Amino acid sequence: MSELTRVERKTSVQIVVDNLKAYYFVEQDGVTKEVKAVDGVSLKVEENSFLAIVGESGCGKTTLAKVLYGAVNSNLLIVEGKVCYLFGEARYELSPTVNTLREVWWEKVAYIPQGSLSALNPVRKLKDIFLDLATSHGVPFEEGKVKAHLEMVQLPSHVLRMYPFELSGGMRQRSTIALATFLSPRVIIADEPTSALDVVTQRNILRLLKDIQMKAKSTFIFITHDISLVPGLADFMAIMYGGCIVEYGPTKEVFSQPLHPYTKFLLSTIPTIGDKTEKQPIPGSPISLIDPPPGCRFCPRCPYSKKVCKEHKPDLVNVDGQKHWVACCLCG
Repeated sequence: MSELTRVERKTSVQIVVDNLKAYYFVEQDGVTKEVKAVDGVSLKVEENSFLAIVGESGCGKTTLAKVLYGAVNSNLLIVEGKVCYLFGEARYELSPTVNTLREVWWEKVAYIPQGSLSALNPVRKLKDIFLDLATSHGVPFEEGKVKAHLEMVQLPSHVLRMYPFELSGGMRQRSTIALATFLSPRVIIADEPTSALDVVTQRNILRLLKDIQMKAKSTFIFITHDISLVPGLADFMAIMYGGCIVEYGPTKEVFSQPLHPYTKFLLSTIPTIGDKTEKQPIPGSPISLIDPPPGCRFCPRCPYSKKVCKEHKPDLVNVDGQKHWVACCLCG
């Protein structure tokens, strides 16, 4: 049995995102412009839960994942708000002036990137990559434990002698998952980890991620553009559009009672057995995050928009007194 499945959790974990604004700064026609990729996101991620963040390409969800991990640089800056991780009494924070999240990379917070091939060093065998990870964190490298850990993610031990380019897409993705979970982190952030895989491999990887989350009692944040992957996987889901969270709640409740028009459009695209009706795409195109509309971000594409939607950017408000939230002028 892997060390991961035997780990005992003695301290609580809480993740709080408060009015987070993270912008890219790009040069366009000699002028520096702001790309408002994450623009006022507030979230509280519950301990031991599986949260899916869903939205179209370009909505800011991958940027949000990077910021939650603390991977900011000179081009991606936090301009307002903060991300706070509480591990028992220990506090780690990301804000415009502070970034202590790097102190907890791998050991407490791990990141599974979208491209498995680019995440693995192409000139290092998998054994050497595990050795580098263990050495850099002061963990004794025991090949037997590594092999047991690989078995946990359904990889044969002989892959340790292989280079990343010698592995199939599914094996590379399992390898990145094995690396991310090797030090038993409390929080795992996965950025579209199945987007480049075939349907069968995709299903197996998703089942593996859920199994890891349940056995390790970890908190999981899963980024995807495919809303059909969420049922049976995530406990909670956040719908993201134009750099903002427009709906948040328990997965079952959001699927059964969607409130935001964008959520309803996304759900209407899911094919169902026996349904022969033609699926209609969401009208219009995603907005520019350089120059978003002043009111509701979805207003230019929404068939139900009114004057107030063009003038007022709605806040994310609670609608049931419990855990279902929506940002829509029509749901007030």
